[in-house]
Amino acid sequence: MQSSDKELRFAGDVSIEKCDIFTSGGLKQDIAAQVIAISIYEDLFSPFISGSLTVRESFDLVNLFPFVGEEMVEIDIVTPTLEEDKNIKGTFYIYKMTDRVLLGDKLVAYVLHFISPEAIIDLNKKVSKVYSGKPEDIVKSLITDNLNGLQSKKEVFVEPTNKDIKFISNFWSPAKSINYATSLAVNKNNAANYVFFENRYGFYFISLDSLYTNGLYQSFTKDFYTRDQLPNGGDAKNIAEDFRRIDEVAIPVGFDYMDRIRGGMFASKLVSWDLNKKVYNAKNYSIRDKYDKWNHLNPNKVLGDNAIFRSNSLLLNYPRNNANFSGYGDATNYKHIQERISLMKLAESSKIEITVPGRSDYTVGQKVSVTLNKIQPVSAEDDDQDLVDKMFSGFYIISAINHYVTRERHECHMELIKDSLQMKIDRNK
Repeated sequence: MQSSDKELRFAGDVSIEKCDIFTSGGLKQDIAAQVIAISIYEDLFSPFISGSLTVRESFDLVNLFPFVGEEMVEIDIVTPTLEEDKNIKGTFYIYKMTDRVLLGDKLVAYVLHFISPEAIIDLNKKVSKVYSGKPEDIVKSLITDNLNGLQSKKEVFVEPTNKDIKFISNFWSPAKSINYATSLAVNKNNAANYVFFENRYGFYFISLDSLYTNGLYQSFTKDFYTRDQLPNGGDAKNIAEDFRRIDEVAIPVGFDYMDRIRGGMFASKLVSWDLNKKVYNAKNYSIRDKYDKWNHLNPNKVLGDNAIFRSNSLLLNYPRNNANFSGYGDATNYKHIQERISLMKLAESSKIEITVPGRSDYTVGQKVSVTLNKIQPVSAEDDDQDLVDKMFSGFYIISAINHYVTRERHECHMELIKDSLQMKIDRNK
């Protein structure tokens, strides 16, 4: 079933099918006609969806309800011709109003900020409990449990792990407990780069190692865009090609070698000790020893073969408190902490920001490709590959996305990350 019978007029075409506000007492108001813009944010490293509504109205909703921070908003945003399960749809908690401006005697504008209801539940709970077992089972429990969890009925997608964990939630919120369990998880490749996030399909507990192997969802191109010509000299309509066009691209930081060193991406030394058993251990880590054991987005490393790494560049002091709690073993992740620090830093070693025509099916975690042009003179003899900026082109993961929707157009502002390069770093050329 299609979400709309409306023909797709252009790339970024959109329909706000629903924007209803509900009070805790059951009062409902359709404000779709009063909405100027909707922003919906998803982040690979954030547990909840958030967003905002920019509203302009003349019937004084602020006092009619009134707004006190206990209201809900139900949203349904449609890209015509896409299947209904690709809609941006959800019910969110309105928690803040900002930027209220009087535009006239009977006209006012303001911004309503909203977030997933689970975030409000999270703020109201503190969990004191011992957790033991598979991280994915613990995460599922913390999401769905009515007593100690987020009480969520949403879909939960988990990737199996290969090691049991044990820890104590010391009056932590469910989300903090989930994030801690996530930090301890390793997959079948011993990749310690699990993330926990929410998108429109539900909650995800999955490794970046796994996301890297997903199929390509969309290809985006900047400066290679050409439109087919009609016989009369006009442009042919090619919406599918328009969706692949990058309108804007920004690279705030091309690379930061010092940050990579300080952050333990290349190497580190872990000094651990057990005060009870009087055991001391020092463990050196180098990314060279482990890199090929994990999955990567692109074929080549972000480091040269002759780079020099010193383990002392990042010194980690890690106490191991075995037997502090009777019957429970080590409550820390000392065996994989260096790998996690390195892999999480590596994941964001190359980051770009793009703006593209919006589609409701774009979401965080998807694998995309980006093709950018070199900034240099070209000759007629150069082929297409000679024109490609291989440093910043390649496969990426959508790490954050802002769906910006007005009544006229839908844009997606994306943050993309990659852990590897399309080009090989060859210092001998």
